[in-house]
Amino acid sequence: MGYQLTQVKRAKLQWMLVFLFVVIFYIGNRPVQAQEYIIGVEDVSYYPFYDFSAHNVEQESFIKELLSTFFRAKGYQFKFVALPVKRFDKWYVEEAIDFKFPDNVRWRNEESKKLNVNYSQPVLQLNAGSYVLKKNKDMSREMVKRLGTIFGFYPTLWYDRIENETVELIEASSSISLVKHLLRGNVDAINIDINVIKHNLQLLGKADEAAVLNENIHHENYAYHFSTIHYPKIIQEFDEFIVSHRQLLTELKTKYGIVESQ
Repeated sequence: MGYQLTQVKRAKLQWMLVFLFVVIFYIGNRPVQAQEYIIGVEDVSYYPFYDFSAHNVEQESFIKELLSTFFRAKGYQFKFVALPVKRFDKWYVEEAIDFKFPDNVRWRNEESKKLNVNYSQPVLQLNAGSYVLKKNKDMSREMVKRLGTIFGFYPTLWYDRIENETVELIEASSSISLVKHLLRGNVDAINIDINVIKHNLQLLGKADEAAVLNENIHHENYAYHFSTIHYPKIIQEFDEFIVSHRQLLTELKTKYGIVESQ
């Protein structure tokens, strides 16, 4: 009887060992799910650069196509997450994103400048300036009383006058609304990119020259960058990608009608 019990115990032990081996083998050989990187983008229509607004989720754009091409080329899983522009400075802290596009150190406040953000090489060279109706191209800075911008954008070149309340900041929820405000004379100048302005002028059936840069008012060049805190190696890979894919960038700029600043 004791011998039979020993045999049963031995058989159970053998089955347990076989089962444990199978479990370990399965776990060890199961494909590891690749990390999905989160790219924070602005929840606003700013075409042709990007349009991640709620009503245009599937809209292709320069940024969407460029980043999608890069991440797929590297075999990385990714997704775009549209976030409120008003909280732009806090995305890395509050939203746990992996990357941000576009980004530029000029848009950060003193608190967010303390973050260890890694920036890519410039992707696009653009112009920060004040755009007015053609008839107002010689308007002085002091004559601007109402300045238009996208809700959540902050016109850094007008910081002094916004702070001392000598200019009223008019915020619109979309770029096309802002262009309409300019055409109707509701604002004296708008503070968005000329590529975006021209796209919306075309949608409204207006000539590209209806709005022009006021060169009497201070303007300066700046760049769009790709950024991250935790994945500088991927930023380095992105830099290498845009250097080795110059033709792709040229084709995308042509496709979306983007003209860089000189």
